[in-house]
This record gives sequence, structure tokens and C-alpha cells, in this order.
Amino acid sequence: MRDDDNANCGQRAGGAPGAAGGNEHSIQVGQTQQGQLTRNDVLLTSDSTYAQPWTIQGRAGQTITIDLESDAFDSYLFLRGPGISGGRDFQDDDSGGNCHARLTATFPQSGEYEIVVNTADHYATGAFSLSVTTGSKPKSVARCTRSH
Repeated sequence: MRDDDNANCGQRAGGAPGAAGGNEHSIQVGQTQQGQLTRNDVLLTSDSTYAQPWTIQGRAGQTITIDLESDAFDSYLFLRGPGISGGRDFQDDDSGGNCHARLTATFPQSGEYEIVVNTADHYATGAFSLSVTTGSKPKSVARCTRSH
């Protein structure tokens, strides 16, 4: 396995070997997509979790809410792209309630962004639902009671 396979989730110029068939995932505002996090996805060596990037076109000043739900794993997501320098503002674990992730974000610039489907559980895989809606949604108060 090449070192750059694990270096940066989604930075797959030419398609990284071992990526899910080389398929690129994308989603648009207003869509819900079903997906599967598998052992063929990028393994983030920093925390031993699998990650799957989804591209989305963002418009400067546009506010969206991203929901990631799974009964198979404790959902975690983050957003990367132009004008995002990392930090906690663009990632979420349990704001969707019941161990689901919900992230409300405003695109700082227009361009292509990456929603990264991830998990709080080491080496977890399984089915998930990813949706992106316009505007903001409140955080859920339903606690995560999952015990792994």
C-alpha cells in the first residue's frame, strides 16, 4: 500500500488503489443518498476509522445542514474545502440525535467541497443515509446511548 493512500481522505488524484471501485460520490443540496462505509474506503490512520468523501458544490454565503444517519455505526462527519481551515466548526458527532451527525455550515466561498462520512467507532462499517438540506436545523436533544 502506498503512503499517500492514507495521507488525506479524498485527495485521490487519479483514484487511489483500494478505493471503492474508484467511484466518486457526489451529492447536491436537497438530495438524500444511501451509501455503505466499507473496509475498501480510506482508513484514517490517526484514529483507525474509515472515511468516504462526497463532493458537493457550494455557493458563497449558502447555509446548509448535512445529516448523516446510520444504525450500523456512530456517525461522524466533517466538511472540507475552500475557505475552511479545519477546527471544530466544520465537524460533528451527535447533533442529529441518537448517535447521528448533523452539521449546519455556511460555505465561505463558492467551489467544490467535500463532505466526509466517518464514524466515531474504530474500524466500523455499514449502511448510512446522507442528506443535505437548505438552511439550518436545530441540534437534536436525543442523547446517544450507543455502547460499543
